[in-house]
Amino acid sequence: MVGKVFYMWNANRERALVFEKLTQTDNRYKLFPFEELRTVALVEAALLKGARRYLNDNGYLEVVAPHIVSATGSCEVIETLLELQYFDRQAFLTQTAQLYLEALVPFLGGKVYTFGPSFRAEPRVDSRHLVEFSLLELEFEGNFEKLLTTTEELFMSMMDQVRSLPIDSEHLAELEIPFKRFTYSEAIDILNLKWGNDIYSSDEQELLRINDNQPYFITHFPKELKYFNMRENETDPEVVNSADFVVPYGGECVGAAEREYKPAVLLKRLKESSMYVNLLDKGGNPNSFDWYINAYYEYPYKLHSGFGMGLNRVTKFVLQLSDIRQSTIYPVNKATLY
Repeated sequence: MVGKVFYMWNANRERALVFEKLTQTDNRYKLFPFEELRTVALVEAALLKGARRYLNDNGYLEVVAPHIVSATGSCEVIETLLELQYFDRQAFLTQTAQLYLEALVPFLGGKVYTFGPSFRAEPRVDSRHLVEFSLLELEFEGNFEKLLTTTEELFMSMMDQVRSLPIDSEHLAELEIPFKRFTYSEAIDILNLKWGNDIYSSDEQELLRINDNQPYFITHFPKELKYFNMRENETDPEVVNSADFVVPYGGECVGAAEREYKPAVLLKRLKESSMYVNLLDKGGNPNSFDWYINAYYEYPYKLHSGFGMGLNRVTKFVLQLSDIRQSTIYPVNKATLY
């Protein structure tokens, strides 16, 4: 039986002070008896339960993706891959299961998902970055509008499950979908940025302030800022049908996009991408993506979409925490090994 959760504090008490001890990563075992750590575990379990309920009820099949991978397990920035010696050849710890899920979509009912670790060679030891974190990823046959709707519905299912816990959830009860959508062009106009500038955490915070501290999407980023297989917008090929989902405290917790499914376009986009050029410059295997591209040449793929959700950032939002280490049972950074 689950006992009373510590998180039911007096409304006037500073949350940061209550959970401050969870920034400690040395001798993490000394925090095991504390109710704060138990609260994080209960919230994380509830979020996963709510996500799996939505996905299972909507016909998604959970699959297991590899964690030791070639460069096809990378995100946009090849420099953050954690390399390891894999017998007599180069391999990496996975950053994303995206390509592995995509390839399975037409053969497993058009809807698949996975949950597992994501690894980044992140040298910073601070309140926002981890070397290992938990990532929920899904892919399905469908367009960009369906993608945004699915993101909202999945997120709300997770929030509904968390609200069953005896925690301070007033801010969760205020959530309403559809969430606000800013295009990238609108966002940079508001933020007084130039076209092609990335949108950083401080920029996200300003948009949260403007949006009454409610979650929102930023959509249609410039093509050069995003992953090679994000599908070009048919009206404006300078942008891709992509979206970042941003929440208070957690920041960007979802990266989503339609996927390019025409093999000739995929191959061209791959070869022109800065990620691929950087891979070759660092002596990486130029054939790493062959299996993925070949699948698109050999099988009849349809328009599909997907996203990855960082669970620790969602936990951070639910508990309104200031530090990613506070929302993680075993925070792994450059300074910490267990």
